[in-house]
Amino acid sequence: MALASNARIQLVAETLENYAQRGVFRGFSRGPVRNGKAAFKMIWHREQTFELIFDAQKNTLRFPLVLPNISANSAMYQELKLFIATQHAEELPEHRRIDRTRAQIQPSNRGRKVALAAQIVDGDDAYATRKLIHLVHEIFLTFLFDGKYFDYLVETFELDPDKM
Repeated sequence: MALASNARIQLVAETLENYAQRGVFRGFSRGPVRNGKAAFKMIWHREQTFELIFDAQKNTLRFPLVLPNISANSAMYQELKLFIATQHAEELPEHRRIDRTRAQIQPSNRGRKVALAAQIVDGDDAYATRKLIHLVHEIFLTFLFDGKYFDYLVETFELDPDKM
C-alpha cells in the first residue's frame, strides 16, 4: 500500500513539476510526505504562495487557501460556487470541463478563507491535479477579472490598478 501511495505522490509531483518547468509557477517545492499525505508549495498568481496537499488515502487534493477575505454569506462566495459548478457542466467542451466521473471539485469557506478540494473519483491523480490547477487559474484570470471583483483583486493582493 505504501508503495502505491508513493507512486501516486510521485505522479502528482511530476504533474506539478511540469507546470513549474513551463513557467506557470514562479517557484515550486515538495514538502514532507507522511502517512500517504504530501504537501507541495508553489508561487503563483499575484506572487502568492499556494499550498497543495495530496492525500492518497482519501483520494483528495486540497488547496487550503485560494482566496482570503471572502465571507461565506457574501454574494461573491455564492457566485464563486456557481462559477465552480459551471466548470463541471456538460455543455462545456470536453477539454475545458471537469468530468464529474473523474474528479469533483468543491469550495469551502472557513474563517473567510476559501479552500478548494478535489475528490479523485476514478483514480486518475494526474487528471484531477491538472483540473484543479486549471480551475484555480480560471478563478484568477476569469472570475476575478470580471468587473465585479476587480476591486477585491486590487485590495486583497495590494495591486496597482494602473499596472494591470
